[in-house]
Amino acid sequence: MRVLVTGAGGFVGGWLLGSLQAAYPDARFFGTTFGGGALPEGVEAIEADLSLPAQVAGAIYESKPTHVFHLAGFASAAGTDESAIHRANVDSTVLLLRAITVQATPCRVLVASSGYVYGPTERPAIESDPLNPRGAYAQSKAAMEEKAAPYASETVSLTLARAFNHTGPRQRTGFAVPDWASQLAKIESGEGDPVLRVGNLGSVRDFLDVRDVVEAYRLLACEAPAEPLTTVNVCSGEGVTMQAVLDSLVSEATIPVRVEVDPAKFRDDSWACVGNPEKLIGLTGWRRARTLADTARETLAWWRASH
Repeated sequence: MRVLVTGAGGFVGGWLLGSLQAAYPDARFFGTTFGGGALPEGVEAIEADLSLPAQVAGAIYESKPTHVFHLAGFASAAGTDESAIHRANVDSTVLLLRAITVQATPCRVLVASSGYVYGPTERPAIESDPLNPRGAYAQSKAAMEEKAAPYASETVSLTLARAFNHTGPRQRTGFAVPDWASQLAKIESGEGDPVLRVGNLGSVRDFLDVRDVVEAYRLLACEAPAEPLTTVNVCSGEGVTMQAVLDSLVSEATIPVRVEVDPAKFRDDSWACVGNPEKLIGLTGWRRARTLADTARETLAWWRASH
């Protein structure tokens, strides 16, 4: 078993590699990075710009993977540079799948998509629902899926994993939960006024702990029956308001804090995006192992240790 993880130095990549190494100790692991970044011990680093065909082909030639987890790309729904996001999420995915196809040996490939491709959901979305992506990020993920699908074959088993919101320890700021946890950790350490600045709290999202997400990825790409093309939601099936997510974090704080809405953090995203995980459960037997309260507690503990 030879495993290649793109974006291996990122938030999800680090957790995924740890999960894979624990499950498959005899496998050989490779990870692409761009601009450096430490990888877990036992992972062979491949420096590669995935926008350059020669470097993508080189990464596939060097790793000769039997399994590929494609995580690299632009990951924030707040992005607005459509051309840059398209290059990162669509063009690079096509280059990677093309190189895997040229390799001409059996390979299982999981491509990380997003639940945002559904747009607003009136009920938990199922995989056959029409796509209605809002914004450059979601639109790029929908386009990525469309461009990726033709590469599925008897040789290349392709899974498009529509992951809904996920968070946890080690996620960088720029996302709601680590932003709030980082602020709380600073407040507890005496840095500044006890004021937690937040954006829109009315949105409804489907949250999982990152460790539950990477377990789903592992099961889908390594344990589930191989099919030429599978599209599957990775989600909890439960919608929670961002207010409820915030409350979970604030309840773990050791001192009182005041919450203030910061106009600079406010986005017009007051809609629900929730998925149905029944297909994932049916294919793999996956079940979430951590509650939102667990994730909030452990994320805040990580930020406390980081300050």
